[in-house]
Amino acid sequence: MIHFILLFSRQGKLRLQKWYTTLPDKERKKITRDIIQTVLSRGHRTSSFIDWKELKLVYKRCMLVYIFAVQ
Repeated sequence: MIHFILLFSRQGKLRLQKWYTTLPDKERKKITRDIIQTVLSRGHRTSSFIDWKELKLVYKRCMLVYIFAVQ
């Protein structure tokens, strides 16, 4: 099940977000900030899968934007 999809630049600026679960705005912002920091700190040669809390993050680098789906 996909919980959300985030697109953001390498500078950490959020470009697009789509949420499939209902969460308060404060929690969404916290999750978004944590995920952006986690992914941007990873190296280029690391795996595209991250175990984050109880979820799995799957991401893809495409030019200047990261694409995320959480299953």
